[in-house]
Amino acid sequence: MSVGRAKGLGALFASLVVAATVVSATGGATAAPSARASLNPAAVAESVRYLVDNYGVSEREALRRLELQHEAVRLDGVLREEHAAEYGGMWLDQASGELVVALTDPAAADRLLEDLPDRAHVRTQAVRHSLADLTAAKDRIAAKVGAGAEAVYLPAVSERDNEVVLWERSWVAREKVAVAKDVEVAQEGDAARRAVADESGVTVRTKVLPKPNPLAATFPDQGACHPLACVNHGPMRGGLRLDMKRDDGSWGGCTSGFNLRSTGGGHPGKAWVLTAGHCMATKTNNTPTQHNGVPVLQQHGIEKNSYPYDYAALLYVDTPTRNTWLENHTGRNRVLKYCFNGGMDSNVDTPCGVQETSADEYITGTHTLAQVKAGWVVCATGSASNAVTSPGAIDSGAGTGYKPGTRCGRVLSTDVGINTDLCARPGDSGGPLFSQVDHTALGILEGNQQSRKGACASGELNNYVPIDTILTDIHTRYASLRSTFSVITTPTG
Repeated sequence: MSVGRAKGLGALFASLVVAATVVSATGGATAAPSARASLNPAAVAESVRYLVDNYGVSEREALRRLELQHEAVRLDGVLREEHAAEYGGMWLDQASGELVVALTDPAAADRLLEDLPDRAHVRTQAVRHSLADLTAAKDRIAAKVGAGAEAVYLPAVSERDNEVVLWERSWVAREKVAVAKDVEVAQEGDAARRAVADESGVTVRTKVLPKPNPLAATFPDQGACHPLACVNHGPMRGGLRLDMKRDDGSWGGCTSGFNLRSTGGGHPGKAWVLTAGHCMATKTNNTPTQHNGVPVLQQHGIEKNSYPYDYAALLYVDTPTRNTWLENHTGRNRVLKYCFNGGMDSNVDTPCGVQETSADEYITGTHTLAQVKAGWVVCATGSASNAVTSPGAIDSGAGTGYKPGTRCGRVLSTDVGINTDLCARPGDSGGPLFSQVDHTALGILEGNQQSRKGACASGELNNYVPIDTILTDIHTRYASLRSTFSVITTPTG
């Protein structure tokens, strides 16, 4: 970001107000209902540029929208508690810059909404069903269809459509048929039809879930942490290249997501690095996972590869390596923000100054999938690269003209995952999705339906695995060992 633009944003620092964010004991971000504080423009600079460049608004207006997004986190929690019978969900309409609050009785929350600092940009919309009723129906359906990593059917609430969608993972059905589980597939189909028929009180639809295409090296030291070269510049961060050796001798690259910590039971006090599960496929040679030619992580760990259950939590190769990359540092959960200029993809939605620059986004909490709303401005860092644009790096198949780094965009929708207009390419898989607004971890990159390579273009669509889906599944798998897993969260600084 240029010095002049940074000063311009700095002048706005005291002019707008939002709810202050605090971190709950469970790691989720919540908001204090009475406190008000401004967003630091410098901390959300990349998100501001996304709105300015893609919606033609001023920096002041972009900052206002981000502060409304921040306030919406608190408002969502209050409405769920105080107006559960009427509240139907919410989303941000970036075309108009408004927060849309769905209510079965639009007048029910007038008193609460009137107290908002940006009430002029909040509108209500009448809907048939409350979010509580939709969520209860979703949970009943989930129980009846056996929702989980191996299930063909996964239900989710669509707040904008005010309905429950039973998503059919047709590729899972095909995989089961291929191993002679035809009867099981038929039984799941029967259970799904009965579950939908039983829910006469709310709107339920069955849709086919598009399967994302997974976007699954020595590089010169840049003197600071770089997505492709962060050796000697610890700690471990989200957004770094992880290279895994395939059984045919070739290497495949993915991206680090978030740092996890396990406590108690069979995994007391262990540190893990999260990335995509599909990155582990066709790799059985036990070669350690590397960063820039240095062995850092074990090749395999706790993993699954069935979107949205697509993740791998990897342990460090040994205690000295864990100390070097994590324990000897403060601020142990960061996401790398790396900005660049030049090339076919100059990353116009996250421009920086004259030189390529890196900085850290400290992760202070998490959001569940249910808390993530359409219209949110979010960011991600990936390490996809190609040997032409990034000479010396192992080519991950990103295509000429694409550079590793940070990009910001918008949540288009949520279903069983988080769907965004962020640009990503092969090699970015597993990379972190985060919100600059309240410094929260949201998910890790799965892939897309477009199979694009090279420079970013309009109409990007990429899907992210929700962080709470991962943690819930790990907890379920390791409940018998009495181990608890959580995202490491740290205060800024």
